[in-house]
Amino acid sequence: MSETFIDRLDRYKEYAGLNDNQITIKSGLTVGIINSARKRGSSLSGENIEKILRAFKDINARWLLTGEGEMIQNDGAFAASNSNNDSLTIYLGKENKELKVKNEELNREIGKLEGQIIELKKRVLVEDVAKCVIASGSDLAVENT
Repeated sequence: MSETFIDRLDRYKEYAGLNDNQITIKSGLTVGIINSARKRGSSLSGENIEKILRAFKDINARWLLTGEGEMIQNDGAFAASNSNNDSLTIYLGKENKELKVKNEELNREIGKLEGQIIELKKRVLVEDVAKCVIASGSDLAVENT
């Protein structure tokens, strides 16, 4: 099965770190229209595709419509027409996604280290109690905690 318009739009979404809602709002589309087209296995109207292309000037229209060429325009016309804000938004979206993944990894590592600290504190407490018992005589009872 060949790639559909919606498949290509989804690829762009992933590349740009966007979701359906963000594309809908920025393009001025009807809420839910992208997901509805996805579920129906259809495309969007020409008018709606034009709105997407006007809102996301870095998308190569030929690629979005036919799958031919590169996803992102790299020609001088794009560079002249594209606002720096669009490129910056896409870049920051990708960076934010990468930072969220790194943050999750670090939080998991912190959880492991906190568990190790708790175990070490328990061990030290037991060893300290044992040392106190030895120092004060063998007639004291030792409770394990």
